[in-house]
Amino acid sequence: MKLVKSILLFYTINIYLFSSTPIEYSIHFDSGYDSNVMRFSEKEISEVSRDMQIVGGADTFDSFIYKIGIKGKKSIWNSNSKSILISGNYFRSDYNNNEYKKYWSGGFGLTFRWGAYNNLKYSVRNLDSYYLRHYINRDISFSEMMPCFFSDRNQKIILTKRIDRGHWFSAGLGYLQRYYDRPFTEFDLDIYYFHFRINKKINKSITIALQYEPSQAKDFFNESNHLPSNFNRSYQSLEWYIPLSIKLNKLTIDKIGFSSRREFRVYEAEDPNDPLHTGRGHIDSKLEFWLKKRLFDTVSVTLSTRYRTRDTNSAYDWVQKLKSFKQIQMWFKIDWDLVYDNY
Repeated sequence: MKLVKSILLFYTINIYLFSSTPIEYSIHFDSGYDSNVMRFSEKEISEVSRDMQIVGGADTFDSFIYKIGIKGKKSIWNSNSKSILISGNYFRSDYNNNEYKKYWSGGFGLTFRWGAYNNLKYSVRNLDSYYLRHYINRDISFSEMMPCFFSDRNQKIILTKRIDRGHWFSAGLGYLQRYYDRPFTEFDLDIYYFHFRINKKINKSITIALQYEPSQAKDFFNESNHLPSNFNRSYQSLEWYIPLSIKLNKLTIDKIGFSSRREFRVYEAEDPNDPLHTGRGHIDSKLEFWLKKRLFDTVSVTLSTRYRTRDTNSAYDWVQKLKSFKQIQMWFKIDWDLVYDNY
């Protein structure tokens, strides 16, 4: 298996570097602020003074964030209006006020195109050891808290098709594996989802889209009959996403945008001994506003802010208070677009 991976890696690098087409890539630097890094509820924030374990050694609930990354793409085959492209990205994130919140993410994509807004793309994205927060490991203790990390592998295949001059859509399927590090492997989930999005260009300056994404999360251990506990963390969810962007080429700002995202989730647990999940659901809302300015031909800056709320429903009042939270994020991003052409 290692030999196969090595051969594939060698082949990919050779195609990427030595085929006679340029490499388009961009370098990204992001600096941001998060008001609620671990998504604490108001109840938890009020209790921190009595139990400092909950913050996992951090001094504050908020943090400044630094992220650096690179993206690239390259055409490896062209014939008339058809082409095959490979793409990749890698990002490293560091939360200044939280020693556990340091992680990398990256991905790979393969796209077959046959004209404008007509393509089929396979992509895989990995998120490595993302720190969630400290939890009690009830297998060994009812009081001692330990850091909880998970890793994601998200694979999807998406078809994009042009309808007419001002409309196009995308549809596809995805499979997300969210697996937790020891000792919290009983949280593992397999998530299957469907993606559909329709885009409309209102005029030369305004574009709006509507995205619909239902998903089914299956508790890995319950599905495989390896039950470390009686808890079932499976759920069903439905997410709506509406982004709007406006070009303002004649003004100081080149482009502004607004988006609204809402996820409706319902847990499938029915065990009365699991009040944390049984009968629980939530509405997770994200509102985002951004503006972009191109400083030079290859350099642009983006300012953005996002307000997030989660409103939890449960038969238990303490669960509603525990699992609801508010969060504000602000970002300053610099993008530097480059081309490597050896021919």
